[in-house]
Amino acid sequence: MRIAILTNFGEFVPGYSLTGIVQDQCRMLQRHGHDVSVFVLDTYSGKPPLPNELMNADEHPVKLVKAMPFGHLVDYQSAADLSQEGDELADKVCNMLLEHLTKDKCDIVFTHDLIFTGWNLPHSIGIRKASPHLPHLRWLHWVHSVPSSGNDWWSIRSYGGNHRIIFPNQTDRIRVAEQFRGTIDSVRIIPHIKDIRTFFDFQDETCRFIDCYPGVMQSEIVSVYPASTDRLAAKGLDKVIGIIGELKKFKISVCLVCANQWATGKARKEDITEYERTARDAGLVVGEEFIFSSTWNSGKYDTGLPREILRELMMLSNLFIFPTREESFGLVGPEISLASGALMVLNKSLPMMAEIHGFNGIFCDFGSFVLPDFVPVLPWPEYMRELAKLIISRIREQESIRNRTHIRKRYNMDYIYSRYYAPVISEAVAGWLP
Repeated sequence: MRIAILTNFGEFVPGYSLTGIVQDQCRMLQRHGHDVSVFVLDTYSGKPPLPNELMNADEHPVKLVKAMPFGHLVDYQSAADLSQEGDELADKVCNMLLEHLTKDKCDIVFTHDLIFTGWNLPHSIGIRKASPHLPHLRWLHWVHSVPSSGNDWWSIRSYGGNHRIIFPNQTDRIRVAEQFRGTIDSVRIIPHIKDIRTFFDFQDETCRFIDCYPGVMQSEIVSVYPASTDRLAAKGLDKVIGIIGELKKFKISVCLVCANQWATGKARKEDITEYERTARDAGLVVGEEFIFSSTWNSGKYDTGLPREILRELMMLSNLFIFPTREESFGLVGPEISLASGALMVLNKSLPMMAEIHGFNGIFCDFGSFVLPDFVPVLPWPEYMRELAKLIISRIREQESIRNRTHIRKRYNMDYIYSRYYAPVISEAVAGWLP
């Protein structure tokens, strides 16, 4: 599908929130198979909105169209104040739209604040003039602030039946409809994208890992456990698997990534096979809910993930279970905490754990070289089930973890597209069927 995004940008300014919104929108629409044209001022002198490899992608390139007529900005307070220059600019916008949107055979047009602010009044008039001559187009107009002043040109009905307002929250939907003299059906809700991958400039390889294992982004519980393959027993991976499996039994979506190193040689690969069997016995789906990083991408990283990729995967975590039996410091614990602020479940049988982590976290006995003969008060399956209950309770009490998890799951570009963009686009193309 061909989608046009109309802006009056002279460049993509890094500190301007609206340019970031448009960049995320371009990336998301391209990612989901649309051909995107971004309209900017004809005097545009900035860099492309996306990296060159995305702008020039073979299958779905993003096209930068320097065609929006430049005009000196005036913050109009009323349509009656429109100057001759503003009226001429409106005609130029109309003519440009008729030329380019017909030539490019666009299906959907997104605009950003063009029907909202006084600065863009000539653009909104130009859109209104062009719309009757482009009956095949569906227009989705983003309004990025809560409208409250009641400007006299705010009337979504005046644009025609092919126009809807897009607003980023449900709470103010009725207010927006009223201010634009429409009905609640005049407004569709699409939250803004805030994707951890783009906000933190994740490595392309990390993004490919997430594409291969989407549970790392979408699961309610995500845990990344770095460990050398020859040390999996000492690191207590079987206990981590068991607790994650118990969490799943409480109808919680889970994803455990063992970021393992030195998975080379016959013995180590047999170890991996055995732990995958343990995961299946715990009720986890191998390759979806339990993943060895060494098995990804045909074993490309069987000696270990690069530091950057490991750090970025750690940032997705909200739980870290550390039942290691032999540790003098445990570097991965502080690393996970710095990367994500995950809930820490630490081995009480290693007294130094409390020192290293400032007595913060859940401390449970797993046995260690200090307590080599440790036996839990309950059989291990019941013990791990009780730990799972404790973890659920503690996570539900920690607002920062719950909020970070909510943002990770609900505002990434894939969730926003499938939950909001795709239905609205389909509805628009179908002619706004009731």
